[in-house]
Amino acid sequence: MEKQITQIYEFSINEKTYDFREINAAFYTFLGTRVYITFESTLTEKSFKSLKKYIKEKRFEETFPIEVLRDNNEPVTMACKLRKKNPQDAFIEVKMLEIERLFDGYCSQLIREKETIALLAQYENKYYTYDPSDNSITCYLYDVGKEILGNFTLEEWCKELMKHLSDDCSEIIQKFATELKNGSRSIEYHINSESKNTSLHLTGTAIYSSDKHIMTVGRFGEPQESSIHEFVRRDQLTGLFLKDNITNFAKRRINELNLPTAIAIIDIDDFKNVNDHFGHSKGDEVLKKCAAVIEGQSDGFAKAGRIGGDEFLLIFDNFQNKEHLRNVLRATKNSIAALYNDETDGFHVTSSIGLSVYPEDAELKYDSMFKLADCLLYRAKSKGKNRYVLYDKEKHGSVESILQSGIQAASLLGSRAIEKSEVVCKITSMVLEGNEYPIDNILNDIVNYFDIDRIIVYNKTDRTVDAQCGKSLLNSKKINDTIDYIYDERVTDAYEKGTLIVNNVKRFQEKAHEIYELLCEQGTLSFIHREITAKNGKKYVISYEATENQITWNHEDMHYFRIFDMVFEKCL
Repeated sequence: MEKQITQIYEFSINEKTYDFREINAAFYTFLGTRVYITFESTLTEKSFKSLKKYIKEKRFEETFPIEVLRDNNEPVTMACKLRKKNPQDAFIEVKMLEIERLFDGYCSQLIREKETIALLAQYENKYYTYDPSDNSITCYLYDVGKEILGNFTLEEWCKELMKHLSDDCSEIIQKFATELKNGSRSIEYHINSESKNTSLHLTGTAIYSSDKHIMTVGRFGEPQESSIHEFVRRDQLTGLFLKDNITNFAKRRINELNLPTAIAIIDIDDFKNVNDHFGHSKGDEVLKKCAAVIEGQSDGFAKAGRIGGDEFLLIFDNFQNKEHLRNVLRATKNSIAALYNDETDGFHVTSSIGLSVYPEDAELKYDSMFKLADCLLYRAKSKGKNRYVLYDKEKHGSVESILQSGIQAASLLGSRAIEKSEVVCKITSMVLEGNEYPIDNILNDIVNYFDIDRIIVYNKTDRTVDAQCGKSLLNSKKINDTIDYIYDERVTDAYEKGTLIVNNVKRFQEKAHEIYELLCEQGTLSFIHREITAKNGKKYVISYEATENQITWNHEDMHYFRIFDMVFEKCL
């Protein structure tokens, strides 16, 4: 049965254009196929007026009702709150949740509380909560009545514990108190007091929200042969599950229970550079923030663990389909990329993600499914990083061939297992040294190795298309009907140093609707234009295009495209 989760929809909008930024996975799923639109177009007319009013009057932190349209234009009433951290920032944070689901969520919470009470009743049932804001401790007897045993300051509680222990245990109790104050993610002490013939078991897990320590919860009392804490341990730095715990959870689902499970491996790109140039304390901060994003975006859908230095694992046990998984990964990737920027922090952090789905992709044991996800992760790395890759048989070949080839296959699978730089060198040497290498071969190499859906070579002088390669090629009628957009001043004026990068063609939707319609007719979602003059004196536009999935173009590839300019200038 699918879990009923009261989703909080979180994103930012530009206060003037209502463009989206930093959308979380829940709202990506709500938007469905409407990923590349403005917030304004998802609202009813009345609600849009309310939104503008709240923004104009700067009524931030107030909650108000708003009607948001589903993919099928059905209105849904939401509770909405706006927030603006920085008055100079053009973006406003938005949080929404569906009012009708609030009651269901409240009922589900009551059920979970009863389940927790029943579970904890099977173990040592004394537990405590620590509030760092006032350094207070509340102790409970976890029976059905949730009896409060007492309220203390931390110092008072330590004295109470010492009443049952000998003086030589004082140092351990002080260490325990220090860990509580410091917000340690995982605390465990087993204290033996031989002189008083007593033993005390203390555990604790810190709870964080937005990287702030808000509470520690733990148990205290006599040691038991088995306890919850022995089975589930958390990583000290990030608070995520440890490798053994998250792996055992996945193995049980796949190997024993044969339950649908998705495995996502997440690697922080170039993390070593952060440690090397900014120190390990900054590196720890980056890992904690990335972990918070990973856990937050997948909350309710997956369990999150840390399995290596900068490597994380998501095990999805509650998902609908691959599009749902894609939404979570997209939100995770984008949120990590928004954590730091070069101008204010001096560095930028991105992530690469590989995902496999059992049994949809393959009916294999956990170890093989993990290896498949790992191969896809390395493919994401080889394609320029800051992206996620889900298994696709047509693109990647059979699972068996990937697993046989190992990680090397993940970069460019099979005979294509070479780096981009090697491809560029091969093409350049063939053309510049005068070898016979047709332009169709060049385009085919670029399409294959740079993961580009389509390349069109526009002859701007003769108003023709001289070559094209890839998917969804244009027929002569479509070329004649749509070619005019490359001459439009609203396009040509946007070039910078012979380059135009458009990550989303919807940027033309309002200000240049005719251009937008022509691009839609071509099936273009995003593109890069490079303007060159060939040796024959004619002007060309090389258009690198995404037609299947909208691409945020990788700026690391720009120097490769500049080299290709020289190639095209010589061979056209």
